[in-house]
Amino acid sequence: MTHGLAVRGDALAANVVLFGRVLRRAGLSADADQTRRFAQVLALLGVERCGDVKAAGRAVFVRRPEERATYDVAFELFWRRSALAGGASAALPRIRQRREPRAPGADMSFGAEPPPGVDVTDVVERTARTGASREERLRTADFADLTSDEARDAAAMLAALRPRLPLRPSRRRRASRSGERLAARAMLRRSLGTGGEPLDWRWLNRTERPRPIVLVCDISGSMERYSRLLLRFGHALARSGAPVEVFVFGTRLTRITRELRVRDPDVALRRVGHKVVDWSGGTRIGACVRELNRRWVRRAVRSGALVLLVSDGWERDDPARLAREMATLRRSCHRLLWLDPLAGRPGFEPATQGLVAALPYVDDFIPCGNVASLQALAADL
Repeated sequence: MTHGLAVRGDALAANVVLFGRVLRRAGLSADADQTRRFAQVLALLGVERCGDVKAAGRAVFVRRPEERATYDVAFELFWRRSALAGGASAALPRIRQRREPRAPGADMSFGAEPPPGVDVTDVVERTARTGASREERLRTADFADLTSDEARDAAAMLAALRPRLPLRPSRRRRASRSGERLAARAMLRRSLGTGGEPLDWRWLNRTERPRPIVLVCDISGSMERYSRLLLRFGHALARSGAPVEVFVFGTRLTRITRELRVRDPDVALRRVGHKVVDWSGGTRIGACVRELNRRWVRRAVRSGALVLLVSDGWERDDPARLAREMATLRRSCHRLLWLDPLAGRPGFEPATQGLVAALPYVDDFIPCGNVASLQALAADL
């Protein structure tokens, strides 16, 4: 190992064995074969780059998604940066090592045997529980109450969503060994090899394909604290593989489907920011739904689409106009859902003029003000 940290082979092996023991006591199934494989990987990889070592250990030891958080906590406590001082990491002794000219990222150290009275795995378990409780608080916290750091964590959680896509029957059919309708052509072709006798019976079954999804998101001033994170949810939908159309509206309707097709959500939202000109302005829900009905229904919505309209219902125009346009939109789609970020708050009542006018034409009224509500929506689409 060059360019940074030189460690004796026996010391490295001893620490790998102890790390496997820590993982087992923390609840992971780290057997002797995995520990030996990890030691072989480190002998080839070296320990100069902390990120590479962590990724290699995760590939060897982590078998289920729910084990990842425990592994990450154990790694950060056991294989740690030497610059860290205090806390649990300071209680771990360092192995003897010969330092060469330091390269960036080469100041990683790791523990050998813990000193008397220090239970490393107890610290791992307590820290894992703390991390889990923080994640649960973040899942249920209202988007409007998040700090900038918490908003970044929430955005990462939304980027990891894998929506369960709604399906609809396709007009196409495929041959199978069971079904309700005979595949006459397929049976005739197969019978040519048996003298015209249909020995292999084939049937036709109707296939399924993802149902189109249309997301229409309010970006007016009253939605400012929610709209950017809700567009992260829109990006997750756009990357899901289903036919998705995304629109935003304040005083006008803007189609942003093409901008959200970029893989990186940060780049996608920057492209959206360059295109949309009415961020944090007024709200004309009725006029924007009218434009959706007149201009985009035939091209984007279609009769089989699931429409998600996201807004708090603060309407500046005539509520009767909104009611008429919502009735038209409901007739043009498969289901119409209204998502309100305020709906999950205690004591909430849909009392705004826009909600009162629109709700009679809505199939379901759903809260969307935190990560947990959007995760539930992604699972139940």
